[in-house]
Amino acid sequence: MADETNNLTKVKLLVSITDTKQDDLLNLLLDDSEARLLSYINQDGNNATAFPDEMSWLLREITIRRFNRIGDEGKKSSGESDVTATWSDDDVADYAAYLSKYRKKKGSNGIARFV
Repeated sequence: MADETNNLTKVKLLVSITDTKQDDLLNLLLDDSEARLLSYINQDGNNATAFPDEMSWLLREITIRRFNRIGDEGKKSSGESDVTATWSDDDVADYAAYLSKYRKKKGSNGIARFV
């Protein structure tokens, strides 16, 4: 993974946090988000142990989604007055197009199959 301190600093900037009171929570969310993304990348047999540095923006974006949803876990939507928020069931799937190049494709091990 890219420099954890750098990701933490950028996440805090994006959510307007200027103190260190929530650093432990944000670091946990960064770690959990990285584990989810690696699990997605590795589900076809890859053995990646670190999330690609060039995709750090995605790690931060998913971390922020999870941070903003704290207290609303499990909800699909929430509304108050004229404002409604709707959340995706699977944050990682929303970014599948960006992650697909890191996944090992089924049948890509050089074996030809005839039907």
